[in-house]
Amino acid sequence: MVSFLCGLGAATGAFVGGLECMALAHTLSLQMTRLEMGELALTVIAMDAGVGLLAAFPPALWAKYADRLPRALGGDLHLARRYQVAFTLGVLLLASFFLVPLARELWLSERKSAGFGMIFLALLVSMTAWFHGGYFLRRWLVGAGPALGYRAVMFTVAAVLGAISVIVQAPAVAEQTVIGSDDNNVILVTIDTLRRDHVGIYGSLVPTPTIDALGRAGLIFDDAITTIPETLPSHAAMLTGNQPARIHVLSNGDHVSHSFLTVAEQLGAAGYRTGAFVSSFAVAGATGLDQGFQVYDDDFFPYLRGISSTRAARTGLPLLMRAANPADFPFLLERASAETIRRALAWVDSGMSEHRPTFLWVHLFDPHAPYEPREGFPVSDEARAIDHRAILAQEPGYLYKPEEVAGLQELYRQECAYADSQVKVLLDGLQAQGMLDHAIVVVAGDHGESLGQHNIYFNHHGVYDDVLRVPLVVWDSDMGGYDGKPANPDRAGKRFDHTVTTADIANTLLGFSGISPLTGTQSTNLLGFLDGDQSTAASLPVQGRDSASLADGQLCGVRSPNAKYIRKQDGTELFFDLVNDPGELHDISAQEPDAVARGRAGTTNCMAGLAARAAAPAAAAPDADECARLKALGYNDGRCP
Repeated sequence: MVSFLCGLGAATGAFVGGLECMALAHTLSLQMTRLEMGELALTVIAMDAGVGLLAAFPPALWAKYADRLPRALGGDLHLARRYQVAFTLGVLLLASFFLVPLARELWLSERKSAGFGMIFLALLVSMTAWFHGGYFLRRWLVGAGPALGYRAVMFTVAAVLGAISVIVQAPAVAEQTVIGSDDNNVILVTIDTLRRDHVGIYGSLVPTPTIDALGRAGLIFDDAITTIPETLPSHAAMLTGNQPARIHVLSNGDHVSHSFLTVAEQLGAAGYRTGAFVSSFAVAGATGLDQGFQVYDDDFFPYLRGISSTRAARTGLPLLMRAANPADFPFLLERASAETIRRALAWVDSGMSEHRPTFLWVHLFDPHAPYEPREGFPVSDEARAIDHRAILAQEPGYLYKPEEVAGLQELYRQECAYADSQVKVLLDGLQAQGMLDHAIVVVAGDHGESLGQHNIYFNHHGVYDDVLRVPLVVWDSDMGGYDGKPANPDRAGKRFDHTVTTADIANTLLGFSGISPLTGTQSTNLLGFLDGDQSTAASLPVQGRDSASLADGQLCGVRSPNAKYIRKQDGTELFFDLVNDPGELHDISAQEPDAVARGRAGTTNCMAGLAARAAAPAAAAPDADECARLKALGYNDGRCP
């Protein structure tokens, strides 16, 4: 009885696995080969068959030993009737495994009717199982046996569905009319946690020859800032053209609403191929950054692509996060730049025959903590001996020794140099594919890093310029120089000291492509500075966090080219003269009451937004899995338990 019912459960699970394969084939935004999809399909069917077997096991034990149970527990049921009940319970458990979490997600997203629908569907499937079990029960009672082997049918159907999922694994892209030029490729490269003063063209001794060459052949922005020094909000600004406060994305773990148009959506509607290849969980597709991308490769699992998107993995990973330290599983948090770039170049190559322009976003994570030695980039033995991951596990409150500070600063410099070398791999690959013949390339940091300044060690808290100022270079093929063409002196090698932000990247990319800009945003086309008629705001709002935990308070500020005002949630105010005190070491708020008053007025909306966020329902908080991974990356959302 036990083995028979467990076999039925496994067969039912395999059938569900086949259905899940079909769903994955149409929802996975990964560039996968037929072989990779085939491996995924086999694994999913096997995993779900195992889930079905586990779901059937408890009811099967009950059915076998029910005659030893009290009548209240079904001990008087006939053996054949127990089969029907056990089969139905097994199917109910299996359906609940897949549908109840989905119902919860819908409920929390205020789609309560759809959530109730998922619960009803689980009950409907179970009722179907009851009547189906009754059919076999009647045949069993008359000694006829099943007309067809249920298990054979279910496994066969699962295999067919798996095979179909391999065939249709890439969703079709509708034919679209290209509005812009048919070969204006758009390349965005973002480097996480890259300080402006750790790039050669900004006066650093850190060797960054690739970014330096790109900047010298293009445009260099000397006072580019991120309006919030955190990975997701800064990238959301780049892709939507909006300040983070306007789109309510103020922390990793937030979500970009579909009500805001993205660069990828604009370019995709104009006929572009759109692909994103990211290297950190902080910018995974679930954040909403995947809007408009036909391919969004955020799968970090090193052995089988797509497996982390299955229901079994999505159920098991949160359990793993609670039982273990996420930092012990780096493949759940980040991906090596070399692998990210390899996948990006493979995707570009796979679409060369389509003769359509391409929008490619590649995100590199190397300079982000933890800092680790890189092969081929020499560091001292003292720095190499530092285990930054072990130190981070003791945060917050870890007291750094002077030799550790020096060693980690050395490792950070090496990580910046390594990231530059990876940009070269990417650009060399794109050039070999002819992608840079008619293209724009933007390379930017999303935020900086404090390396001990202001007593902030190896993180990006606060809103000091150490974390706000980022490298930003813009190059297009009309400028020449970088890709072997003679430099165009009218367009190449220009430097601008205007204060610009990461939000300006959005309309710069669209402007080069001849695509309509994102209207109603705070994004300026940086190419307009070449004509001399571009202007920027006199002052810009900035936001940040006071520490790793948002619960400790957030910061609002106003930054102009010459000064900065900072306001803490407890009412503390700071004011710095950036001309005479670029290190922001001397607060002169007491000597500048008028400037402080103007700054206070400029942060009114920011402070009101923080108050509204604090009053938001707990349902808006990241789930336990997200919270655990964000903490492992050094972030602690105040809404997390």
